[in-house]
Amino acid sequence: MNFKIILLIFSLFFTIQTYAQEYDVERSKYLKALNYFEKKDYKNFIILKKQLVNYPLHIELEYKELHRKKNINNDDVLAFIKKYRTSYFSQKAYVNLIYRLSKENDIKKLIANYQRTESIDLHCLYIRARIKNNMLDKIEEEIIPIWLSGKSQPKSCDFIFKWLYKNKKMTDDLVWQRINIALASKNYSLAKYLVKFMSNKNKTWANKLLKVYISPRKNLIFKSFEKNNMYREKIFSIGLDRIAKKNYISAIKYLHKVKSLYKISDEFYNKKILEIFTIALKTNQKNIFQNKDFNNIKTGNIDFYLALGNYAIFNSNWARIIETISFFPESITKEEKWSYWYGKSLYMLKDEKYKIALDNLSKKRSYYGFLSALILNRKINVVNNPYKVDAKELERVASIKEVKRIRELYILGKRRSAREELQYFFKNSNEKNLNSVNVLFKKWGWSIGSILGYGNTKYFDDIESRFPVLYENLFNKYSKSNIEKSLLLGIARKESIFIQYAKSPAGAIGIMQVLPKTAYWVLKKNKKKKVSVNYLYNKELNIFVGSYYLKYLLSKKKSYVEAIASYNAGLHNVSKWRKNNYSSDDSWIESIPFSETRKYVKLVIEYSLVYDWILNNKSTIRVSQLINIK
Repeated sequence: MNFKIILLIFSLFFTIQTYAQEYDVERSKYLKALNYFEKKDYKNFIILKKQLVNYPLHIELEYKELHRKKNINNDDVLAFIKKYRTSYFSQKAYVNLIYRLSKENDIKKLIANYQRTESIDLHCLYIRARIKNNMLDKIEEEIIPIWLSGKSQPKSCDFIFKWLYKNKKMTDDLVWQRINIALASKNYSLAKYLVKFMSNKNKTWANKLLKVYISPRKNLIFKSFEKNNMYREKIFSIGLDRIAKKNYISAIKYLHKVKSLYKISDEFYNKKILEIFTIALKTNQKNIFQNKDFNNIKTGNIDFYLALGNYAIFNSNWARIIETISFFPESITKEEKWSYWYGKSLYMLKDEKYKIALDNLSKKRSYYGFLSALILNRKINVVNNPYKVDAKELERVASIKEVKRIRELYILGKRRSAREELQYFFKNSNEKNLNSVNVLFKKWGWSIGSILGYGNTKYFDDIESRFPVLYENLFNKYSKSNIEKSLLLGIARKESIFIQYAKSPAGAIGIMQVLPKTAYWVLKKNKKKKVSVNYLYNKELNIFVGSYYLKYLLSKKKSYVEAIASYNAGLHNVSKWRKNNYSSDDSWIESIPFSETRKYVKLVIEYSLVYDWILNNKSTIRVSQLINIK
């Protein structure tokens, strides 16, 4: 270990120790105060709270005292929110305040103090308060965007929807729009429920729509459609779309039948034929380029051309890719994806212009940049460029009260609260140089804080801060090679940014985001005891399960790209997507139906190559080892 590294470790240790010692006495009192609060010893809690006025986490004690009483003083809460506007505690207090004011029916105070957040629940309570207070100016403009959703809205929205219905402002057109949005979101149960809000006159048409949605071939050609209605063409459109997803030729035949039987307009026919082919392209159906109707299409529709471009990629039709890109607006042609495919197409056609087309892109630290470097036979461009900040600036940002609060939460091991404070501070602060705060996080040793901070400021060039090598002893233990270790680190960075107690909406757990079902399968395969779900958060167990599962996927798929995709979307889905598809990996990735999985695979490949560079101070993994592009 050289002198510089020893000096760096000593400096980091000394810095953290200094930070930690600054509030030793106050920290001890704070923890005692929390203990008193838990035991409902409010007398001693208040004594200690008064002694901690200058302690960064005094705010939490204030919050607890404000909310411990049955009859909370809302004016005191409002003063608290104003005082601590850049703290996540003020957001918690605000959310609770709005719920409480609504429950207490203090509608005037609710209206006076409401501020728009991302919460639909709170916004519905605000609109309800306005309706109760007879403040109806432009109220429909507030309600309609909430109504037009493909998912069920919170119960707090029921009042405003009922008001819309009772006041005869919920038109059939509004209900019809939402039914269509629900079906587009694959929420059939919501669509079925919404039919009851249609007038008796049009309820029949709504039910016809549901029948066509469920079984389009059986219900699209029906005598009752001879009678025209403003909803008829939309029913035809949805039915034809459903057929087209499985067989575009069949959808065209049904379109011809519909045209001959029901006298639909030429405008509808021309629009629908374009939409059928767009669906066919997006679902990668066979022999579209040989279809006569397809080759007669004349349009400027960008959605059609994007689908056509992706279909040409799927079929490795290099000339068609280049031709299609020429129809794109400049803003799209400049995107990394299309710059890469334009350059690769030239390369595959042996056109020397590919070198010019891929030159700039190959210098970028990105998935497409790395693929471009591979084609040009260059080394990938990974350069660490830490954000520069002097000691005086670090001292200044360290003295910011919000930063002190984040630091205390971090030192006390309250990592989730520290992350919440960080995100709220970065979103609401007037501080101009937040990157200095990110450097400070790194000096504390808080890698996750640096990742989140640079994610907020969009400074992506401090590679070593954004891609820390955490729990290295465990990743060493459960990987047999540099490529395995780099992949596992790339997956952990993408899955959880190394947050031990991360949990996804789907129930995936821990650093490697493993599902309990998968974890128990791995434990059984390795003849290990079944553990509680909570124990799956254990760092070593979680990394062991994730590494074993990745190796299992590699043994099944024999391809890094397919194994990575399977880690995210499951073996069954990947096998289905890859069936009868023999295109190169880069082409196949573009055709993955789940946008989340498409992005996931690209990022894990990118992150793994970055980690290889960090681990070895140079690139040792060839891009071609991870992904086949020929």
